[in-house]
Amino acid sequence: MERSTAPGLASTEAAFADATNGLLLNTGAATDCQTQTAQIGKTTDGAASWQRVTATGIADTMCKSGLASADATHAFFAAWSRSAPPLIYRTADGGQTWKASTQLPDPPGFTTQSVGITLRPGRPRAFGSIVLVDALGTGLTSGDAARYFFQSTDGGATFTYASTVPGAEGAVGYVTATRWLLIAPPRSSQETTDGGATWHAYTTDYSQAAPVAPDIVFGDASAGYATVRGAIQRTTDGGAHWMTIKTPGT
Repeated sequence: MERSTAPGLASTEAAFADATNGLLLNTGAATDCQTQTAQIGKTTDGAASWQRVTATGIADTMCKSGLASADATHAFFAAWSRSAPPLIYRTADGGQTWKASTQLPDPPGFTTQSVGITLRPGRPRAFGSIVLVDALGTGLTSGDAARYFFQSTDGGATFTYASTVPGAEGAVGYVTATRWLLIAPPRSSQETTDGGATWHAYTTDYSQAAPVAPDIVFGDASAGYATVRGAIQRTTDGGAHWMTIKTPGT
């Protein structure tokens, strides 16, 4: 689960590894994503209480977003700006110490420029030592838009380019380390089962009224959740069929 605001504004995101362990990423306001301070919070009792973590290793440069917990000790979030390639922060001690990855490399056909043509990363997803993240090329014309995928095999220290899907619409769901979904408008969804080497059309009944992309997270190869503007949908068959479930607190 997460909650955030528009890029550059102060925001709060929460990510849970299990029913009791979770982290908070609190960020201050930013100007053009050149700098943005970040604070880390932690719960070990299912959000009944939170404690601030004295975190080290997070630079003030760049905007931060996409907090994701892999387990009780490992977590990730993305850092990006409008003038440099993005990178991924990782922790292996429950949020106390963070390390930045090398910058995501420019994918084929894309060149990061200081005039606002950069990559905007999504939420990382870890499968053991494999860490996946997608990124959109920003500052381009709609005809040039594409979604790029990157993979780390060393726990998030370095990333290599993995795949490109033309267009910018849709939301990514990592079902397994090699099976990824791009849930897009009706009849436009795609699937890869070989880690992005090939993509093919995918049939799903997912739909929503909100004109923004959902946040999709899979807990295992069958169960996944899609959230957008407070609404929650669940799949139990790997993304083919979805049903709306009650939002907590409503």
